[in-house]
Formats: sequence, C-alpha cells, structure tokens
Amino acid sequence: MCRTTNLLLTLISISIFPFFTNGALQPQHQHAHGGGCNPDERATLLSFKKGITSNDANILTSWQGQDCCRWRGVSCSNRTGHVIKLHLRNPNVALDTYGEYDVCGGASALFGEISPSLLSLKHLEHMDLSMNCLLGTNSQIPHLLGSMGNLRYLNLSGIPFTGRVPPHLGNLSKLQYLDLGQDGDYSDMYSTDITWLTKLAFLKFLGMSGVNLSGIVDWPQTLNMIPPLRVIDLSYCLLDSANQSLAHLNLTKLEKLDLSYNDFEHSLASGWFWKATSLKYLDLGQNSLFGQFPDMLGNMTYLQVLDISQNWNGDMMMTGNLKNL
Repeated sequence: MCRTTNLLLTLISISIFPFFTNGALQPQHQHAHGGGCNPDERATLLSFKKGITSNDANILTSWQGQDCCRWRGVSCSNRTGHVIKLHLRNPNVALDTYGEYDVCGGASALFGEISPSLLSLKHLEHMDLSMNCLLGTNSQIPHLLGSMGNLRYLNLSGIPFTGRVPPHLGNLSKLQYLDLGQDGDYSDMYSTDITWLTKLAFLKFLGMSGVNLSGIVDWPQTLNMIPPLRVIDLSYCLLDSANQSLAHLNLTKLEKLDLSYNDFEHSLASGWFWKATSLKYLDLGQNSLFGQFPDMLGNMTYLQVLDISQNWNGDMMMTGNLKNL
C-alpha cells in the first residue's frame, strides 16, 4: 500500500507542481557567460569531487577540463558565468529484499561527504544531492548547509542521515523548496523543535517524511505561519495528533498534504486540515483515526485524491459535491 500511496503522491506532484522542475525554482540558464566557468568555482567543484570516495556509476567522469559549466549536473548563469545549479540526484536507486529503497546498497549512488568547500559557491541557488550515500564521518546533515544563503532549492531526500535536523537550515531565508524526506519509511533523524521553519518565509514545498517529530504538539501552528506552502509531506513522522485548533488558517495555497503513517488516534472530524479547502491531495492513511467525516468535507471541492485507508472508519459517510475526487 505504501508503494501505491507514493505513486499517487508522485503523479499528482507532476500534474499540479510543474514549477518545481521547470519554473521559478529551477535556474534557467545552462551555459556560462564567455564560454567558461569561474576558476575559483571550478576549484571548489573539484574539491567536492575529492570528497566522493566511490563513483561507480561514473556520474562525475565529465568533471574535467576548464569549462565546469559543461560538467554533468552543473549549470551556470549565462549572464554572470557563476555556478547556480548542482543537480546530482541518483536516478537508479537500489531496492532491498523488502522492496524498500536502499540508497547505500547500490552501485549507482555517490558515496562520501558533502564537502565544506561548497560554501564557496556563493551564487548557488539549486542543490539536489538526493538518493546518494553522502553521510560523511558522522552521518548527520552538515551544519554548513545553513550558511548557503542563496539557495532556493535544497533536496537531500533519501540520504540516510541520522541525528538532529540542524535548525541552522532556518538561515536559508530564500528557500522555496526543502526536502529531507526518507521516501516512505522511518529514519534515525529527529527534531524536537521546528519553529526554525517559520524563518523560511518563501517556502512552498516541505518534505520531512520519516523525520521523528514525536512530542512536537504545536506543529500545525508552526506551519500555519508559512502562508506560501503548497506541499507538506509529514508522513512517517510519529506525530501524536492533528486535532489542534487553528482560529484562522493561513495556508490558503496548500494543495497537497500527506500525514499518513502517524499516531493520531483521535476523531477524524477534529482534524485541523478540513479547513484547508484548497487541497487537491490529502493522505490520512494508517493513523487510527475514527468516526465520520465532518460537514466541512463538502467545502473541499478541489479535492482529487483522498486516502483514509487503514483507519478505524468502517461506517463513514461522505457528503458534499466532490466532483473532482
């Protein structure tokens, strides 16, 4: 069922959020001004390459020669020549014997560390290192990432980090896309306070699937302070409840909310999310929710996908004109 849910999540992401891959969050310029990259930035990328201990898929074999803007996964501004995009996502993730992702078990991943040298890429706007085994020496998310202040897009999903999510990420004030998710499974990452997210005033996409957020009671209030949010994925986060009271919902642009595989165990009707009438996708599966739908469901006319599987809700009645469901 987890695979089916993830597939639905992916399909609807493709259909309603093309700007994350083709629009404003992605640097549009692919070649450097003057036909060559900045020598200091080329040296920085080569220093990053030295921190890669295994590259069996030869992802970085093109990283040679003077023009780093032609290297695989590197894009530069055609106006300034500065490196603005580093996209090294592993596209061929291995699966373990249970059919789950095994990022560090496949030959296609990059192994090594996220080098501190990347701090020298002052103009970097987009960094995607997802689905690689870049754990370094302590397997934690490097605090240095909180100093890359020009980033608008940061994707570290699938990297099996451990330990606390650094609140320093709140310093990335320009960030619009943040994905730390572990692709539908529990991880050894945790956070006891997510108020640092409120510093990300332009955030549209938040993925923290698999990060242990147990004990954080006020998480809906925190997210409600980030009005631009369109996508929230807090599946497998061990959240205790979703029945907090929000006097006024600021998340008027929210289109996708995944709260599956948490520990709510309360009345379905008491969830704060029924106020989010802009939602197109709502996943509440595997939460021990019970009772019937609230009348507010009838106001969610944009809803295309509603997953309430694996809850205690055998006698539910659905009302309203949900013509897009």
